[in-house]
Amino acid sequence: MRYETKRLIVYSLFPFVWPLGLMSWLPYKLFRSEVAFDFFSKLLSLIPGKLGQYTRTAYYKMTLTECHYDLMVGFCSFFSHPTARVGRKVGMGSFSIVGACNIGDNVMISSRVSVSGQKHLHGNTMPADASLRKVQDEAIMIGDGCWIGEGAVVQASLGRQCVVSAGSVVVNPSQDHVVAIGNPARFLKIAEDSHNAV
Repeated sequence: MRYETKRLIVYSLFPFVWPLGLMSWLPYKLFRSEVAFDFFSKLLSLIPGKLGQYTRTAYYKMTLTECHYDLMVGFCSFFSHPTARVGRKVGMGSFSIVGACNIGDNVMISSRVSVSGQKHLHGNTMPADASLRKVQDEAIMIGDGCWIGEGAVVQASLGRQCVVSAGSVVVNPSQDHVVAIGNPARFLKIAEDSHNAV
């Protein structure tokens, strides 16, 4: 019932949000320009409370490649790229930024978290080799059931049901069912049946 209620609220906000969504979607589809999307994402992030959460969900439902009605985006948090894919029951705390990554179902992202959109973003030139460019453009994956702690930085893919401890910096991809700790993060394997207790 809660999901249906939220869906109705998000639907009711579409008439107010669709002009912003249209102004974001058209430039990206026609010219690959993300300027409008970035501007309205940041603008809508400033709306406080439940109204802000529902408004951001309506906007991202219209503009992201994939997004569901049960997305929750906190105050001053935003997606920085319209090609992000977001699964069901995803929550994001305040002051977090998520790039063009693929997020699975039941993922919780705490406050002040940065999730890079793609691997190997640093560097001032694109590789001449096409195979290297493909690796550079590969999106980061966040597996189902992950929990990312406050202040963490994620620059590599996470497997299913991983925990990233607060303040950790993930620079290497992880397997399923691990805890990432430290800077750079090291991975500790946890038993699959004990994950719910973590």
